[in-house]
Amino acid sequence: MSNGFYNRLVRINLSTNEIKKEKLPENAVENFMGGKGLGAFILTKELKPGIDPLGSENKIILSTGPLQGSVVPICGRYCIVTKSPLTGLFLDSHAGGFIGPELKFAGYDAIIVEGRASSPCFISIINEEVKINKAEKLKGLTTLAKEIKFKEIIKEPKAKIMSIGPAGENLVKYACVTSDSFRNTGRGGVGAVFGSKNLLGIAIRGSNRDISVFNLTDLKQKALDLRKRASKGKEIDHWIYRIGTPALFNLSSDRDQLPVRNFQFGTLNDEASTLGEDALKKYSTRKKPCYKCVIQCAHIFGGDLSFKDDDKHIAAVPEYETLGLIGSSCAVKYETVVEANYLLNKYGLDSISTGSTIAFFMECSERGIVPKEYQSEQINFGDDQGLLDLIPKIAYRQGVGKILAEGTKRVSELFGQESDKFAIHVKGLEMAAWDPRGRLALGLSYATAAVGASHLRGWPTTMKIPKDEDVTPEVVQTLVSEQDLKLIKDSLIICHFTHSIIPALNLQDVQTLYEASMGGSQSIRDIAQNIWSLTRYFNMREFQLHNSTAGDFDTLPHRILQEPLPSGTAEGSKAFNSTKDFQQGLKYLYQMRRCDENGELIDSEAERMKNFVGI
Repeated sequence: MSNGFYNRLVRINLSTNEIKKEKLPENAVENFMGGKGLGAFILTKELKPGIDPLGSENKIILSTGPLQGSVVPICGRYCIVTKSPLTGLFLDSHAGGFIGPELKFAGYDAIIVEGRASSPCFISIINEEVKINKAEKLKGLTTLAKEIKFKEIIKEPKAKIMSIGPAGENLVKYACVTSDSFRNTGRGGVGAVFGSKNLLGIAIRGSNRDISVFNLTDLKQKALDLRKRASKGKEIDHWIYRIGTPALFNLSSDRDQLPVRNFQFGTLNDEASTLGEDALKKYSTRKKPCYKCVIQCAHIFGGDLSFKDDDKHIAAVPEYETLGLIGSSCAVKYETVVEANYLLNKYGLDSISTGSTIAFFMECSERGIVPKEYQSEQINFGDDQGLLDLIPKIAYRQGVGKILAEGTKRVSELFGQESDKFAIHVKGLEMAAWDPRGRLALGLSYATAAVGASHLRGWPTTMKIPKDEDVTPEVVQTLVSEQDLKLIKDSLIICHFTHSIIPALNLQDVQTLYEASMGGSQSIRDIAQNIWSLTRYFNMREFQLHNSTAGDFDTLPHRILQEPLPSGTAEGSKAFNSTKDFQQGLKYLYQMRRCDENGELIDSEAERMKNFVGI
């Protein structure tokens, strides 16, 4: 290996118990890099169109990039790619910690898991030794309890573990895979795919710390540059270094982008301090960084908390997204968010989708449209105990939790009565805690992201409010550039929060990292376009099995498109000034992304993707 990769993956078939060590697919790394790009290549090449995401034909692809385990800091993340059970579309989900570097230390660039085990199991990878371990007695344990048991069984106390909780076992459509008790591949239901395969988790331990790259001298120089730039952020007390993403809560409220009561409002005004950074002041906290991280944004609580029912699970400080979707969107207290976050991590649930689905259920309850059989369980906004009670019901699919476990889109279809008008999702993925009615053209990112309404797929750089201006090609171009940067971050696998070093990580930086680690000569923008086009190709292939044209594939929730914000700095603003403005913005983006006016890849681009992948 001299380009950041071993050129080796391990394929594990749980149906046949067959384990193979293979070379990476030809063309994959050269044209799609690692991480997300590599996963997209394998998924598109190997998955038959139309398969059930929770069937044995779906695959789990855990992939690394060329920077994992190298001298470059801020590269502790890893990527899982699969077909989402929540959306039925392409899914890449990411988490921090130590899993990615450890897989590289074990000597592999990726894992492919396929088939379905006949009984509960977990996979262990200890350098050359790859095993499928029986785990019937571990079913039903929470995430960290499984992690502890895995280590005991394989006799590797320093192994890095990823596991599902009861939510994954019960196929909750937005279940997570959890490591370190609180780090989650959170969006789209990766945990449910694990559960559908009877796979309770993966344990990894590697001993090779000699990760070869194309030009170590240049990569060391770039690593030093990144460390110096990170130090500048710390020197000025940048919010990410001080307390992490909770500092964004007040900022979001000030910009009218905060989800309040299921996105009925965009600000808490003066009440933002009750859930924001100020709410943390009465607690002791400490940092819990990822591998070789110089930013160290993650924090956990230092002392005992009254709700903890054991002494093993970590009580993590809720991130901004959790504060938004569990806290302000459900109108509960900070203490409730802290306890809910603890439960979500134990059971293995995505806080964004859980909070959004519960907020939707709260609004349905207040509107009196909950079906008769569930009316005894309905709760209103601000019902702290009611929210806490719903979390285990969802994880175990009990009572109304059986329906809520399907996600907002499906619940709204079951409830009917025009509840789809306030069901906040895109393509079935619940929307993140940044209301696009407060940021010009942000709605285009949500509408066109391959996975649905994720906040981590690129933002336009403008600070303008939609009501003040129609979308312009110049604004859309900034979105495309930021999408490209995020696509490469997720394929090199370097942390998203490199936007907070000073100056922020940019396209030239990732070009340098790519050339030094891989020895590549392509333009980063070209590789980013390849990845964008391939995920688009995958999604159109799936979508068109049931629809003749792209049609309304790229759209936004009714509330976000049609209901103006009622107060705050963006009062009167919708995501776009008109339907025509939205459609024009989409056309600008389609043209820049080699799509026709309907959002489908132009024929030459679709053929290019098919030739790359060999299908």
